[in-house]
Amino acid sequence: MIGRKKVFFISTLSAAIFSVLSGLAPGFYCFAFFRVIIAFFNAGVILSSFTLCMEITGISQRTFAGLAIHAFFAVGCLVFAVMAYLIRDWRTLSVITGLTGFLFLFLWRVVPESPRWLLIQGRGEEAREVLDRLARGNGTQLPAAELKKPLSTGGEKVSMLDLFRGRSIRQRTVVLVISWFTNCVVYYGLAMSAGSLGGNRYISFSLSGLVDIPALVVTLLFLDRVGRKWIHGGFLFVGGFGCIACTVVQLLGASGSLKVIAALIGKFAVAGSFATAHLYTAELFPTQVRSLGTGVASIGARVGGILSPLVLLLASTSAILPMLLMGALALLTGLLSLTLPETLNKPLPETLTDLES
Repeated sequence: MIGRKKVFFISTLSAAIFSVLSGLAPGFYCFAFFRVIIAFFNAGVILSSFTLCMEITGISQRTFAGLAIHAFFAVGCLVFAVMAYLIRDWRTLSVITGLTGFLFLFLWRVVPESPRWLLIQGRGEEAREVLDRLARGNGTQLPAAELKKPLSTGGEKVSMLDLFRGRSIRQRTVVLVISWFTNCVVYYGLAMSAGSLGGNRYISFSLSGLVDIPALVVTLLFLDRVGRKWIHGGFLFVGGFGCIACTVVQLLGASGSLKVIAALIGKFAVAGSFATAHLYTAELFPTQVRSLGTGVASIGARVGGILSPLVLLLASTSAILPMLLMGALALLTGLLSLTLPETLNKPLPETLTDLES
């Protein structure tokens, strides 16, 4: 393990490089290869940044910090829609979006390493330096006795198998992988179908991204009141019903605008569910395996992202099949997610022993 900070910067710069290269690709297969590499490194960007954010944020601000990341993702979708409208040449668009990634080089000295990760690795002095810096930024001072008993496991190595050894960690891992898979299938399925729902494709895509912002606001307002479990499961239920509503509208032969509204309701709910899933996952996994566990859950999401366009292709068999399948999947996963424990206002677990004891 090399830490959250290094993974974030390596992944960001690598994704930027291959984005530029994809715009210069001489043929389709080369372009497709570069896009696969970009997806690989983008997963590293998302996971490392979110894990780092959770591990340097206190309990009282954890919800806001976690959802703020998704708010910028939604803003990015809107900005990209505008860029795509103004820059119709896909090569130029790919190069320009890639070049923006190099701006993160200026943040190397600003972004800290996770003090929790440093403590788990037995690097207490470095963790104290990070915490002192954060304390000074908050206008306070770190108490001398704060790190009297470091949270160290002696740098014990963990593997993916450790996520399935104990009963509690196994149940959390399986449910979260399924949850991330479903969220990704439905989220990107609805996003990619935006252009085919009727109307201008740029406006439809913009609305699909814009609806994420009110979803995050609603999530922020209720997540610390209702709890992670019920918000996550409830949004999946609403997203499932939104997809099924699209099917009903299509069967009734109603106007295309009603189908767009139903799809946006589904996208709104799944955006809230997906945002909650990131925060919920970070709180359910202990520090010792948090990055690893989030990565395994993300594998489910990546598989879902791969399958989501294939789900949409089922429309060639039956026009109602994609939305019906996504709706049923969201409803079943929402029910399954209710078996997870609540994490609201609870400290982050540090080790696998803490979780199983």
